[in-house]
Amino acid sequence: MARYRSKSWRSYDSKSSGSVATPTIFASQNCRILGLDPGSRRLGYGIIEMTGPDCRCVAHGCIEVDRLPMAVRLARIHEGVRTLVLEHSPREVAVEKVFVNRNIDSALKLGQARGAALSALGEFEIAEYAPRAIKLATVGFGGADKPQVAHMMRILLKIEGRLTSDAADALAVALCHAQQRTLGSLIAGHRGVAG
Repeated sequence: MARYRSKSWRSYDSKSSGSVATPTIFASQNCRILGLDPGSRRLGYGIIEMTGPDCRCVAHGCIEVDRLPMAVRLARIHEGVRTLVLEHSPREVAVEKVFVNRNIDSALKLGQARGAALSALGEFEIAEYAPRAIKLATVGFGGADKPQVAHMMRILLKIEGRLTSDAADALAVALCHAQQRTLGSLIAGHRGVAG
């Protein structure tokens, strides 16, 4: 016996299929998220406020450390991230995973800068996302270029004015994490309702 009376979705009867109601987004979804796009010359940051399914931009920018000795760069990055945490009090932090390229020297410097940023976060549990996963979640295409990411951040977060590519990447990291939180909450809620 067929489950549906016809092949058309219009004749689908949810009562006969045994489905459960879609859970609502819980109040625990309210959260401030700090997104970081590590770099050895500049570190992009983006802070978003998540209220239920809606997100808004709180702050964005870059910690510029170019043309400084490496030790000073790392100290500035550490100090800058620590200041962001104290000023904006995020509840969660998301970071873009390191992309290892062929230039070993650049990869080492990037790793050091990333370490300086992470050490400033203290006890935070860090969520990490691959660059392609971030672009797929926020732009819809894993191979999107920087102008496309910046354009989508302006649209999705209703940002007016200048938005640097590093700040846009950091906002995309935060927004990707917000989407993962929502998805995780929906799945947990669905299991709770179904169980």
